[in-house]
Amino acid sequence: MFLRILFLPLAALALSLTGCAHGLMRGSVAMKVSDTEAHVCMDNTEAKVGDRVTLYKNNCPSKGGGARSGLGGGGRCEKVALGQGSVTEILNHHYSVVKFDSGVPFEEGTFVEKR
Repeated sequence: MFLRILFLPLAALALSLTGCAHGLMRGSVAMKVSDTEAHVCMDNTEAKVGDRVTLYKNNCPSKGGGARSGLGGGGRCEKVALGQGSVTEILNHHYSVVKFDSGVPFEEGTFVEKR
């Protein structure tokens, strides 16, 4: 009986956290498809085919030994532009395909913003 009472609140919590996950990933490269193409977390209201985007990474230098040493990172993060690309396809209401310009380095976790 106790497990049944506990199950409903836990299930509701799990569903609410899952619903927030996409919002936290907004703009990030979710999957590298090739050297120039990626699936990006941009919903169908944010991106349209042909839109230009800029690719960024966060450069967060470590100060004083980093987080594992217990001293904390301490460094100030800097948003660094890596290059540009274009939205070539809207996959669904969560993901779009972006083709980056030749020579633009990217990986899963880098992020884009519409220009």
